Amino acid sequence: MNGTSTWLHRTTLIPELLRRAPQARPVLDQYGLRGCGGPLGPEETLEFFARAHDVPLGRMLAELHEAVQKPQPPINLPVLNQAAEEPHPADTIYRPFFKAGIAVVLTAGAVWGAWLLLKIAWTGSFTAAGVHDVNAHGHAQIFGWVGLFVMGFAYQAFPRFKHTSLIAPRLAILSLVMMLTGLIVRSVAQPLAVHAAWAYWPAVGASVLEVFAAVLFAAIIVQTWRHSSHPLTYYDGYILAALAWFIIQAVYESVYLAATLAVQGQELLSMVATWQPAMRDIQIHGFALLMILGVSQRIFHHFYDFEKPSARLSRAMLVVLNLAIVGEVAGLILMRTSGPAWAGLWYASVVALAAAVVALVVNWRIFGPCGEPDRSLKYLRAAYVWLLISLAMLVGLPVYQKVLLPVLAPGSQAVEIGFSHAYYGAIRHAITVGFVSMMIVGVAAKIVPTLNGIASHRLSPLWTPFVLINLGCALRVVGQTATDIVPAAFPVAGVSGLLEVTGLAVWGTHLWLIMAGRPRLRAAATAPAIQATKATTTASNDKVTIGPRDTVGAVLDRQPELLEVFVAFGFHMLTQPQMRNTIARVVTIERACRRMDVDVPTFLAALNKRLSESDAVSTAPSSAGKHCEPTVHQIEPLRSS
Repeated sequence: MNGTSTWLHRTTLIPELLRRAPQARPVLDQYGLRGCGGPLGPEETLEFFARAHDVPLGRMLAELHEAVQKPQPPINLPVLNQAAEEPHPADTIYRPFFKAGIAVVLTAGAVWGAWLLLKIAWTGSFTAAGVHDVNAHGHAQIFGWVGLFVMGFAYQAFPRFKHTSLIAPRLAILSLVMMLTGLIVRSVAQPLAVHAAWAYWPAVGASVLEVFAAVLFAAIIVQTWRHSSHPLTYYDGYILAALAWFIIQAVYESVYLAATLAVQGQELLSMVATWQPAMRDIQIHGFALLMILGVSQRIFHHFYDFEKPSARLSRAMLVVLNLAIVGEVAGLILMRTSGPAWAGLWYASVVALAAAVVALVVNWRIFGPCGEPDRSLKYLRAAYVWLLISLAMLVGLPVYQKVLLPVLAPGSQAVEIGFSHAYYGAIRHAITVGFVSMMIVGVAAKIVPTLNGIASHRLSPLWTPFVLINLGCALRVVGQTATDIVPAAFPVAGVSGLLEVTGLAVWGTHLWLIMAGRPRLRAAATAPAIQATKATTTASNDKVTIGPRDTVGAVLDRQPELLEVFVAFGFHMLTQPQMRNTIARVVTIERACRRMDVDVPTFLAALNKRLSESDAVSTAPSSAGKHCEPTVHQIEPLRSS
């Protein structure tokens, strides 16, 4: 193999492979590398890439060895003075969806919900927030927060799971426009429709537009899979079922919206009590839960090196889960329309749902040793803790309602009407924020840096949002439940929303900066030592100079002001953060100069001259504040000297 076996093996990093043998790129592209991590791919080993993309490692290494033997292309890296090529729409399809999802959760989603919760806490009554305000907020969370992130992740990742390309990426963008337009119009029109009759049809029309967006999304994913060469696997069944429930809930909510906006007073309350709980079960258990369970079976084993799930158990539990969801929905509706005798169907379905989830989680062993630890794993594990808490509370609802409440709060409204809105709402919050939102935050924290070519260890471990979201969720679940017994617990529940919003804002800003090419890198990882020689010293301080073997990225990390010099000599592409975070980290100054036909000694002289001037400014007394730094135009003549 002409010596490639000495450096090309399972632990070889993708950037190192592509730097030494760019002709190997097509092999990785066919398995899903395209659009991931910039020109040199993510900072991952070939072994991790093979596992994450479900490729036999031996076969991939054999194909790479064969590719490396081929002649290198004339230019094996992008020329640094050329403008970056426009990426294919499918390569970064997740970005507008994720950005829109962040924008929604920090406006009509979590922020609006926190405001409504503060109103409830201030008045000490859950009726302080209007039905349509609460439902518009909930709709924004389901369609704008969960829906947009699921759509963006699916468009980006699912084709790569099947080693194919997304079909009709422009239609995928159209689905975003449709969903976002419907979401914005409905969020505004639904509360207005209570007082302004003209807002009825815009709200309903927006809801119908969302239905079409959901159908288009599902059709694109299904058609993409049909065009791939890979058969469906056991976890794909969960994703397909989730897509079906996504469409069902979109149609259901559209009809439900039209009906509830047309009535008022007691008729409205009766309609909400009859039809809304079933709708929420379809959205949370049918769509969100099944989608996350399917994705979890794909990523826990492949990304974190947990044990491979049992395909047989997975298929069996998929049947149980879908039957349980149907039973939940039917039981809730029949209890209201045909009498309490149907409570048995609902409760049996709840127990089956909880048992199926427990069986899956135990099989995955996600709380055991991890082969690939990562900052995102704590979010995913915490999410499943909240899921189990939510399901345990759901199973324990009859005990709470019939046994505990009569003893702890015999005169409470929950005992009088035979139903605790506080407890049921706490169950919903544990699964929507504790499970669903934590999974979104964790998965995004894992894949977004990878797609942008940034190793996660160079980024914040995200402990602040982790603590804030979990603390907020715990206060909400405990505080809201306690309002049945102690009215003074309302303020505790009210504060929880502010903590959760703050955590999501910290995480959202972090993620947005990465997608914008301006990541905040950790100090320990952003200042690698320049491989330089030490020159003559003055006084007792050594002076570090830049040498030809220093990498461009290392120089700019340590002395970002030297970017002016690079630009003056024609390295215009380095003004783009994506280029500085990828190719610049493996290209030496000597090699970059050869590609740009720049004289190496002249360029190094300009860099070190600028470095000396910077050092002089930093060590000079305060009276030297009038020193004028050289501009690009002042440096330019050095190139021809």
